[in-house]
Amino acid sequence: MNSDEITTIIYQPRNDHEPGFIYLMEAEGYHGLIPGAWLRRCKIGLSRNPEARLDNFHRNQPPCNVKILRTIYVENMANIESKLHQQFNQCNVELIKSQEWFDFNPVQFMMVNWEFEKRSLYVFSLSELPIKLIIFSMIGVLGVGAIAGTQLGFSHQPESQPLLQDAKHKIKN
Repeated sequence: MNSDEITTIIYQPRNDHEPGFIYLMEAEGYHGLIPGAWLRRCKIGLSRNPEARLDNFHRNQPPCNVKILRTIYVENMANIESKLHQQFNQCNVELIKSQEWFDFNPVQFMMVNWEFEKRSLYVFSLSELPIKLIIFSMIGVLGVGAIAGTQLGFSHQPESQPLLQDAKHKIKN
């Protein structure tokens, strides 16, 4: 194996225009006496594995507690991240090593959360429904069916009942 083959194996350029996650992280307790009361220092970034990114961040960054507030799954990570960065450009914190940190006031923080909500591709799972909701829904459907049946004139008596009455009438005669 020559050095070109080794380099090809080790270095694979990443393509951020693929499906993955956009995350919103917050540096907890970063601003003021009551952290988060006025400004919140947040990072908008992209990753295929946000939890691994957070672990890597904790190992390589200053000692402040950073937590993931939101993640959304998108079809084109780089495109959505770029749009969010442009939209909140006025909140950008000018740092030497990163352009992904923003200081959000409460209104801007609500706006960034709304933008995340609008862009999320939500995949519904039945496991997310509480069991009580499922049970009460089934009872409701059965109740509506019973009411509809009585309104439409469906009888609860079996069809053999008229035959039984005819038989009794014949025996008496």
